[in-house]
Amino acid sequence: MMYGVPNMKADKFYIVQRRANLMKEEGVKFVVNANVGVDPLYSLDHLRAENDAIVLACGATKPRDLTVPGRELSGIHFAMEFLHANTKSLLDSNLDDGKYISAKDKKVVVIGGGDTGTDCIGTSIRHGCTNIINLELLPVPPRKRAPGNPWPQVK
Repeated sequence: MMYGVPNMKADKFYIVQRRANLMKEEGVKFVVNANVGVDPLYSLDHLRAENDAIVLACGATKPRDLTVPGRELSGIHFAMEFLHANTKSLLDSNLDDGKYISAKDKKVVVIGGGDTGTDCIGTSIRHGCTNIINLELLPVPPRKRAPGNPWPQVK
């Protein structure tokens, strides 16, 4: 969450770190660089034996590529590559290090919607892109929330 979610959605120091600290105080143990299933300490058998429940919350770190003509051309990036580099550069240097994929003065096409697509759109606008087109496979979402849906929808 530190690098994959843009700062415009979640302040890293006052929201994310505060939440992590609260969870640690409640007894949550955070283990980074754990190779689950390979490291014997984090084998599925060991995790099952030591815990009552296992929650898989690993995120989608492997992008789904499009096998379309022109995919190999320059200037085409995966969402998480774009978002991670931007947020890391922003946190490390306020973008002064130049270690991010800039959308400044560019026409941008975002293929895909949802939170990740929206994050790419918002980040591109903050960079100062000149134009954005968003291509989405799914239909426009409903104007009102379904009775069983706790998430807010567009009003």
